[in-house]
Amino acid sequence: MNQWEAGIVLWVQEHLRGAADGFWILITRLGDVGIFFILLGIFLLFWKKTRPIGLTMLLALLFESLILNGVLKAAVVRPRPFIVNKEIIPLVTNVSPYRSFPSGHSGASFAAMFALYRWAPKKIGIFGIVLAMMVAVSRLYMGVHYPTDIITGCVIGWISSVWAHYIVNNWRQARERRK
Repeated sequence: MNQWEAGIVLWVQEHLRGAADGFWILITRLGDVGIFFILLGIFLLFWKKTRPIGLTMLLALLFESLILNGVLKAAVVRPRPFIVNKEIIPLVTNVSPYRSFPSGHSGASFAAMFALYRWAPKKIGIFGIVLAMMVAVSRLYMGVHYPTDIITGCVIGWISSVWAHYIVNNWRQARERRK
């Protein structure tokens, strides 16, 4: 599997990289340790109207992190594309060489932005999903993840957002019934 996926990463490097590198590095930084999404979730907790969004985002990020970082990355220990194929040159170097699967950046961005999508006005939600997709694609562009790393991260992020939404929505409904 690594050969065809490394071929995709190499193709991206050879055909798509160039003038937009700085833009994609900025986009990928949004997912570093999930800090942008964590801070956004905390920020949204300050207002009653956006509190369910912030709570859902933070809970989804917790679930995503436990699954991806706590279980899968430690269990799989997949080498990154640039370790397997020396022709691949990563655009970022502050990554662990053997924690490729699944993509934490993709997982965090999808967990947070699908949580946003579920509660926020649709235009804001759609913008969030587009941003999450850009963060996910940036990991391929950076040369640090295989396509299946990214897809798996996105799916786990989405599942985490579904669980978080279910919990927060039920909590809100229970509070409403008590009033």
